[in-house]
Amino acid sequence: MEIAAAGILLAVMLTVCLQFVRATSGQRRGLQARRTAIQEAANVMERLCARSWEELTPEVAAQVQLSEEARRAFPDGELQVEVAPPDKEPDGKRIAVVLRWPAGPEQPDRSVRLVAWKYRVGGD
Repeated sequence: MEIAAAGILLAVMLTVCLQFVRATSGQRRGLQARRTAIQEAANVMERLCARSWEELTPEVAAQVQLSEEARRAFPDGELQVEVAPPDKEPDGKRIAVVLRWPAGPEQPDRSVRLVAWKYRVGGD
């Protein structure tokens, strides 16, 4: 009787532990994906901000693509880059980088968004 109760208790505890490990590994994969997405968005933003004022155009932004590493990490990922021309003084262009990727079945898509401003300066 006691051995049967101990066996049942062990089975229940093992089931709970396995569910915990599975949930933890899923969260870890999600965090790694987010970390990779943030790094990719930051790299894209850095490349765009390194351009001169005149080179930073919506046409240039439309040509930006995911890196090879990001394409492997997010095969169905979508990169959106927008450069909005200035609408008033001071001359500032708004740069927005959005990376979206599917999180999995029955889960909403995940995304990372970075926004920066580039202003015209005397030497730019």
